[in-house]
Amino acid sequence: MEKVLDILKLAVEKEHLRQKAYEEAAANTKNPLARATFEELARDEEKHANYLKAYYDKQVANEGWPAHGEVVEDEDVMAAVQQIFKYANQMIDQAGVTSEDLTGVYEAAIAAENESIHLYSDAIEHATDPNAKAFFGMLVEAEKRHRQILSETQEFLDDTSKWFFDEEMWIVEG
Repeated sequence: MEKVLDILKLAVEKEHLRQKAYEEAAANTKNPLARATFEELARDEEKHANYLKAYYDKQVANEGWPAHGEVVEDEDVMAAVQQIFKYANQMIDQAGVTSEDLTGVYEAAIAAENESIHLYSDAIEHATDPNAKAFFGMLVEAEKRHRQILSETQEFLDDTSKWFFDEEMWIVEG
């Protein structure tokens, strides 16, 4: 139990750090696709921090874990990013953005998401309550979605024509 509390406490701190990092990245980029993606991820990390803090407080108060399904991860982040991608070229053209090297920012963000995946996977191993395991499993999946969003956005920015070809390949194959 002590290990799970330590993980929760650390996770709250990490989610706040990631939120701030995404907010900073959004503020420092001229690219509207990158900015919109970072802003969406910052909002998502804030939600995660709030979930984790609530769970931490419940554990400290010996109130137990909520049943699976009481806290449902909002998958709107994927829908929001799909909308962002839908208009990405338009947004970039309208903003008149020239090439901006965001590789380092994206690599750091992906590394941070991998760190979260590892942290929450470790929490699953140390949790004894099935509701705790389900909660941490939900967070693992959320962080995997973040990593996917970051990877796809980076790929889009690095080589837009390849990204569109890969995304539309099902039309050619099907």
